Amino acid sequence: MDVIEQFLNKISYKFEKGYPDLDNPKDRALLESILKDITGEAIILEKSLAWADLSNETRKYYRLTIIDDKIKQGTPFKLEDGREEVLTYIDDSYSDLFANQKVEDIRNIIGNRTNTFPLFKDSQGNKLGFSAISKTKELGGTGGTKAQTSERQERSLIDAINSVEGVKTLVGANGGSISNILKAEKQPDPPRAEAYADLRLIREDEEPYLLSAKGLATPSIAGGGLAGITQINDRLANFVADFYQDAYDYYKEIMDSTPEIDYNTNLYKTAYFKDINRVIPKDLVMDILRGNKAMGGPVDGYYIGPMDVQYEVKGNKIITNGNIIPLEKFAEKYDKLYLHIKKRSGDYYFTDALQTVNGITMPLIFSNKPGGKMAKSRLGANPKPRGQVII
Repeated sequence: MDVIEQFLNKISYKFEKGYPDLDNPKDRALLESILKDITGEAIILEKSLAWADLSNETRKYYRLTIIDDKIKQGTPFKLEDGREEVLTYIDDSYSDLFANQKVEDIRNIIGNRTNTFPLFKDSQGNKLGFSAISKTKELGGTGGTKAQTSERQERSLIDAINSVEGVKTLVGANGGSISNILKAEKQPDPPRAEAYADLRLIREDEEPYLLSAKGLATPSIAGGGLAGITQINDRLANFVADFYQDAYDYYKEIMDSTPEIDYNTNLYKTAYFKDINRVIPKDLVMDILRGNKAMGGPVDGYYIGPMDVQYEVKGNKIITNGNIIPLEKFAEKYDKLYLHIKKRSGDYYFTDALQTVNGITMPLIFSNKPGGKMAKSRLGANPKPRGQVII
């Protein structure tokens, strides 16, 4: 038994399946946390490349073109076996399909072997599918440790705050401020999840101030997905359960009135099932934005600015290039907030199966295969609806 196998056996009890499933975000987060404790560095565990990684949220398969460009230019790919290799197509005609994002033509070729069908070959003539290629930054990965990528902003902000001795005030470009700060630290992740807040500001004679740091793009609304939202409080959990039941009824009516589809139909190739939305009641909006202690919150405010934090020190004030917005003001920015149920990328099938999350039972709606139990729907919150369907 090698060292890695011994290590995995030792930590297996921590995972629901008895091993870390890297397709499960919670398992990945837990394994990253364990590795951080051992190495002292935040490490991101990337999956191998999969068909679902090739498109973005708008279903545009632009990464097919990136793959074609790399092949044409002779740029090496990072492979899952540790090698870096220049790849070519097994069939030269594939270049046109990738360059012009002819998705259906590619899907007809790869069939059910979505990630393993041999489309490429290396310099030794070995045949490779998508799963043999690592999910590097240009193909949807992060391309580095969290300190270099997703945590760059928050770590820089922590360094800026801690650069001033004693009690200090953090000031935003918009004039917003947080006073009586003694030091800043990373908000610890709760078990098997990522913290709702990013920074924990330790204050003099006050409770810590929990700050969520976001980039300049339209900030994503927090929520923590289905597992996160349903454990904030009972009212939110019941609201979500009702939404899922109504969504199931809405989709079931479409399926029953459409003879050409049934429970065995791969709905990925249909246009019948649009993402659906529901307006979040005003009295629940703050609950979703705030979160709670179990989620690594509650969030007190937001820092919104460039990922590269710049600042100047004037006395005990740290003046940054990002805005500081209290939670209440952040909530006022939006006339309405929406919950949405969207399909996950790839194949999905309608199902009558149920799921139980945080003690709440509700319809699964979509599964990974006929009669499957893996959910292929995702719950999120957004200031704008996803598409036009609001129920």
